[in-house]
Amino acid sequence: MTVLAAAALTVGTLLNVVISAVAAGIGITVVFSTVIYCADRASELHRDGREAAAAALSVAGLLGLAACLGLVVYGLILVTSKGK
Repeated sequence: MTVLAAAALTVGTLLNVVISAVAAGIGITVVFSTVIYCADRASELHRDGREAAAAALSVAGLLGLAACLGLVVYGLILVTSKGK
């Protein structure tokens, strides 16, 4: 039976992975929740005739959506890149 040489996994490495995953999960959830909130409020403000506020929230929602997509792309790049 051959033993495969594996990278040394330490408690510190595993803890770093867990903390990073939790932070990324909370971060992307907050950003996408902001996008949903901005879209909903912008719709309500548009119906009430408050166009300037609706436009401001629409822009904020689009910025949040761009940030969300950027985080997803960055995560995919990190996952698919080769380690050193």
